[in-house]
Amino acid sequence: MSKSPALPTSKNKNWLEWTVFVLGAACLTGVIAVLVHQSVTTGEEPARLLVRMGTPLVGSDQVRIPVWVVNEGDEPAVAVVIEIDGTSAGSVQSSSLHFDYVPHRSHREGWISFPGEEVPANLSARVLSYTGPASR
Repeated sequence: MSKSPALPTSKNKNWLEWTVFVLGAACLTGVIAVLVHQSVTTGEEPARLLVRMGTPLVGSDQVRIPVWVVNEGDEPAVAVVIEIDGTSAGSVQSSSLHFDYVPHRSHREGWISFPGEEVPANLSARVLSYTGPASR
């Protein structure tokens, strides 16, 4: 009868096993720490949206304006609708911009455009509507 090869019975781990163990434990500890920090520091304030506009760009028979929406609240905003009004050639022009989702404490960027090559005067932006997250 032939004997099968003996399996190593050493209970000591080598340096590679210890390195993988330590890195795995550090990653797990870091993830748990981030989740605990977020649960402790995140409040219940609803979405607070601020709209900022950049420098208008004129060309191709249209005026394009960059728009940033900043959510300074603790809750996300869903289906955000923004309206920008301006006066051009004596008439009020408006353009709207839609964002599907603006997470809490973050921002989104988009562009709006007006026809013509004249930058509308008295540009103003406002949030028309948004919804909150689904009920918990």
